[in-house]
Amino acid sequence: MKDAISFADTLFLLMEDFEYTIMELEDDIFSLLRDEFQLTLNEENKNCYFILESPNLSQDIKLSVERTEYDGEEFFLVSSVKVA
Repeated sequence: MKDAISFADTLFLLMEDFEYTIMELEDDIFSLLRDEFQLTLNEENKNCYFILESPNLSQDIKLSVERTEYDGEEFFLVSSVKVA
């Protein structure tokens, strides 16, 4: 089992300042985690975030994102990654 805090820190360093489609985000997470996971998009009061759940992590991880759209395709800019 991986320590969620260390994994969240690593994830943020790699994802900071990059815009992702959901598929690209899932691919990058899988390349780091190398295990099954679930990524769920949530929205509260116009704030978007993903919850990353995996049996290989000690805790769930919250990825706060900013949603944007270019040429009809949706992208997410990761603004913070923390243990949920």
